[in-house]
Amino acid sequence: MDAPQFNDFVNQDFDSFSNWLFSLNPYEFSAIAVIMGLIISPALTVNQQNSLGNFLELLGQVILTINAQNVTIRQAQTKHSSIKPHIESNNVEEEILKIKRELIQIRKDCLSNDK
Repeated sequence: MDAPQFNDFVNQDFDSFSNWLFSLNPYEFSAIAVIMGLIISPALTVNQQNSLGNFLELLGQVILTINAQNVTIRQAQTKHSSIKPHIESNNVEEEILKIKRELIQIRKDCLSNDK
């Protein structure tokens, strides 16, 4: 593919096509893939079909891998951000001392109520 052909390919209006494609319901979406496969396959040799099929599978795997990593990162950020507010101080030792003081006060209160 030379430079002008590549530029023509890259400058296509993929946005409107993808918007249309993603507006389809699951059955229409699948039907379009079946129809495209049936239209494209007869024009290709067996080796070309194999090569193109592997290319499209790889493309799908890359998209799924990127998506999975994005979800993993988002979940990790959400998990860590929900834990942080529970700790008032960054110093764990200070938190332990606060808890010990509260326990001592609770014991004193309980002992004074028993009398």
